[in-house]
Amino acid sequence: MEKIPVFLPHIDKEMRKHLENALDVGWLGMGASTKKFEDKIMEFLKLKDRYAITTNTGTAALHIALKIANIGAGDEVITPSFNYVADHQAIKMSGANVVMCDILENNLGIDTVKAESLITKKTKAIMPLHFAGIPCDISKVYELARKYSLRVIEDATHAFGTSINDKKIGSFGDITCFSFDPVKIITSIDGGCVIVNNKEELEKGHHLRLLGVDKDTTERYKNKRAWDYDVVSEGYRYHLTNIMSSVGISQIKNIEKFVNSRQKVCERFNEAFKEIKEIKTPETNFKNISPFIYTIRILNNKRDELIEYLQEKNIEVGIHFIPVHKHTYFNDGKISDMSITNKVVEEILTLPLHSEMNEEFVKRIIDSIVSFFK
Repeated sequence: MEKIPVFLPHIDKEMRKHLENALDVGWLGMGASTKKFEDKIMEFLKLKDRYAITTNTGTAALHIALKIANIGAGDEVITPSFNYVADHQAIKMSGANVVMCDILENNLGIDTVKAESLITKKTKAIMPLHFAGIPCDISKVYELARKYSLRVIEDATHAFGTSINDKKIGSFGDITCFSFDPVKIITSIDGGCVIVNNKEELEKGHHLRLLGVDKDTTERYKNKRAWDYDVVSEGYRYHLTNIMSSVGISQIKNIEKFVNSRQKVCERFNEAFKEIKEIKTPETNFKNISPFIYTIRILNNKRDELIEYLQEKNIEVGIHFIPVHKHTYFNDGKISDMSITNKVVEEILTLPLHSEMNEEFVKRIIDSIVSFFK
C-alpha cells in the first residue's frame, strides 16, 4: 500500500522545461526571470500602487519586512506563539524583542484583545499569521494598529491566494509576506516575497535584499551587472535567482487550478468528519481560502492513538505547531495568557493535502479516519 505523505510538491513537465530554459540562458543569479516572477505575483494579486520584492526564503522576507518597517533594537513586536519559529527568529534578527500572544479558537489567528494587553511604549509592530490559509481577524488587527500607531506585517506564508472581502491578501493593508518554499501551494524550490506600500519601501527592500548595493537590482533584472555601484545601506544576500524564479513562474501559472483542487479536498474532509464528535473541523467552507494545510482537532485525548492507527494505514500526518513559547531559546520571553494555544497544540493534527490530490489518497484518508471513530 502506497504511503500518503503530508506534503507532495507538484512537479510536472512544464516546471522541468522552465528550468531547462533558465539554465540555457546562462545567467543563474538574480535576473530577468526574477523580475518576471515578481510581475506575475503582482498581476495575480492585482496590486495597485503596491510592489513585490522576491527573496530566497520566507524567513528572509519576514526579516526584510521588519527592516523596511524600521523595527530595530529595543523595539517590541507582538506575534502569535502558535506559528513556526521563522517569525520569531526574524524579529530577533532585526534586533527587536519577541512578544508572544495567544490565539482565538475559531480561526487560530491572533487574539487582538490579549494582544492589546501586551502593548507598551516599546511596541512598534504586530505580526499576525493567517494559519493554514484561513484569515485571522485582520480588521481587528488593523483597528489595534491604528489605535496605537503600529506597523502591521502580515505573515501570509500560508495564504498565497486567499481573499478577504474579494480582495486577495497582500493587495491591501500594510506589509505582507509570502513563502514559496518546497511544500507551499506554489514553490520556487525555496523563496519568499514581501509586498510593500510604495516605491520608497521598494527601493529600500531592493537595497536590503542585495548587500545594500544601489544599482544592482536594476541591472540584474536585465541579466547584467552594475560596475559603478555604491553601497548605501546595510544589506543581506537574500535575492531570488533566475533558476528558482523560473520554477515559481511555472507554478504561478497553475495557481488557480492548485487552489481549486485543494479547496475541493478540504470541503470533502469537512463533510466527512462533521458528524464525528471527537473531531473539530475548520470553521470555514473554504470558498475564498487558499489552503496550504488542512488541520483537524482531535478531542478527548485520542490524537496519539489516531496517529498510530493512520501510520499503520501508511498515512503520514503532522502537527502544526509546537508553540514557540515552549522552545528553549524563547521560553523566557514576554507572553500573554496562552490558554487557547496550550489547548490547541495538544489536539491539532495536520492531514495530507496536495494540489490535484490522488483520489485514492483522499478516499483512504477519509475511510481510515471514519473507521477509527466507529
